[in-house]
Amino acid sequence: MARLNKHLTKQHLAALKEKLHTEAERIRGNFTVKKAEYESASLTGAKDEVDAANDNILLAADMRFSNREALYYKKVLKAIAAVDTEQYGMCDDCGGEISFTRLLARPTSEMCIICKEESEKEENQNYFERRSKSLGREMNVAST
Repeated sequence: MARLNKHLTKQHLAALKEKLHTEAERIRGNFTVKKAEYESASLTGAKDEVDAANDNILLAADMRFSNREALYYKKVLKAIAAVDTEQYGMCDDCGGEISFTRLLARPTSEMCIICKEESEKEENQNYFERRSKSLGREMNVAST
């Protein structure tokens, strides 16, 4: 079977795979550090109300970032699995090639730059039915 992603050489694929593995290791390391931070924070003694409230605000923000990182980690794992397939480096929208430079900048890309720009333009123009990219849910942007 002929490879669809003929524009990517073996060296390109090796570089992208290495970059994806490096990202996966970085994220796993961050998860380990965060887990240790959460465990040590739960062992600290009693705090006054202001310190406890401040800690809760910081924890909530940190958890949002961790959730985003977890979603990105899933994309990285999906891309690692796809690197050796003929579909990696091919646009999910138009079926065209995703350039090596785009993949090097964002190895989890599933769309070529033209399709991605069109997708973002459509999303920005559709004010009342915006969807969260990461969660796939409709976002409430109306202030009524």
